[in-house]
Amino acid sequence: MRICLRKLYAAGMVQEALLRRAFRVAAVYNVSWGVATAIYPNLFFDIFGLAPINYPFVMSGLGMCIALYGYGYWVVAGDLRRYPQLVIIGFLGKTIGPIGWLWTVISTGLPLRTMWTNVFNDLIWLPFFIAYFLWYRRQVGALSAASPG
Repeated sequence: MRICLRKLYAAGMVQEALLRRAFRVAAVYNVSWGVATAIYPNLFFDIFGLAPINYPFVMSGLGMCIALYGYGYWVVAGDLRRYPQLVIIGFLGKTIGPIGWLWTVISTGLPLRTMWTNVFNDLIWLPFFIAYFLWYRRQVGALSAASPG
């Protein structure tokens, strides 16, 4: 059994299965958070005890975009090799989002306690994105080594 698992891991199959699961969970999470934000645009403000936004349709639009990321993650989970560009878009959102949040905290006085939104929406997912990029690089390298030159 141990040898069999090592062979599977060496072949990248265990990591591939983990990545598929991670992207499926990310998809469900993003669709859920996005739909909740679209339907209840003041949810973020209520959670953190902030004054509601003057234009709630802005948060509803953001919720729609977050849900669309979820759809992209579901598509990626279906075929990890085919859609690396969707993973790049997601990765950029998960890195630029916290940078924008930090800038907003510094420049507007947004309470630091709102960081939990970034922790759950962005930062906890970064290791899976990095693992995906490492896995994908190995896959592409294996394909180019196997192809006749």
